[in-house]
Amino acid sequence: MKYKLIKNDFIEVSNKKLYRIKALKDFGIVKKGDLGGYIQSEENLSHDGDAWVSENARVFENAWVYGNARVYGNACVSGDARVSGNAHVSGNARVYGDTYVYGNACVYGNACVYGNACVSGNACIYGNARVSENARVSENAHVYGDTYVSGNARVYGDAHVSGNAHVSGDAWIKYGSLKIPIKTFKEKEYIASSLNVCPIKNKYFLFKKVNKIDEKYFSIYDKKFEYSKKGITEIKNFDTNILTSCSSGLHFSTPAYWKEGNCLIACEIDVKDIITCQEGKIRASKCKFVEEIYCE
Repeated sequence: MKYKLIKNDFIEVSNKKLYRIKALKDFGIVKKGDLGGYIQSEENLSHDGDAWVSENARVFENAWVYGNARVYGNACVSGDARVSGNAHVSGNARVYGDTYVYGNACVYGNACVYGNACVSGNACIYGNARVSENARVSENAHVYGDTYVSGNARVYGDAHVSGNAHVSGDAWIKYGSLKIPIKTFKEKEYIASSLNVCPIKNKYFLFKKVNKIDEKYFSIYDKKFEYSKKGITEIKNFDTNILTSCSSGLHFSTPAYWKEGNCLIACEIDVKDIITCQEGKIRASKCKFVEEIYCE
């Protein structure tokens, strides 16, 4: 045995008694005699490996911490959750339900992982992020800010998802190699909060500044790129990465956003052609010219 429960040092959480633990031998970073956090019973923390619960952390119900995993700070692990490998759960993080946190994964800050979610590899969940239902976050992915990952969503590779993003349904995100439809971010809610506009029959009507030369509209960034007055304007080699803002694609926003260019035009953008929405503008692969608003 590597620890014991101190029966006269306990707290009550959800009508359950949780007892402080004390190390009975040296292991990992723990020294004999060190006081740990609180667990409900020895079924919550393995006597094998270097797994440890410390500071004010709490592990209870059917939760199980094993391997070399650590739970510390004010973290709380409960339900049928499993924390293993070299995983760390810390800060004010909460892990509960039928979740798994393993490998070198870390969950900290005010983050929550619950439902049947799984966090593995070198993935990190922090800030106010939420990962729930059957969502999976793995490899080197980071999910932070006020992000919510749910449903059957997968976030992996080197992906960094932050801000107020909501990744749900059957979405898959892998940084740098996969195009993700913006619909996975609940685009109507996100664009509405970012640009204060809503679609009409899945079409957005937005604006951009261009340079008008000889009755033609040219990009202010690429003098050879023309916005057609008739039909669809399309960019072929657009950046599919939803995590980048100022990258190749057609950019649109509200009239007040634009500072350069001598002419403001209105365009129609189909929601299916939107790549991402960041920093007060959207980036798309196609648009349809609607009208000229004004020229200076």
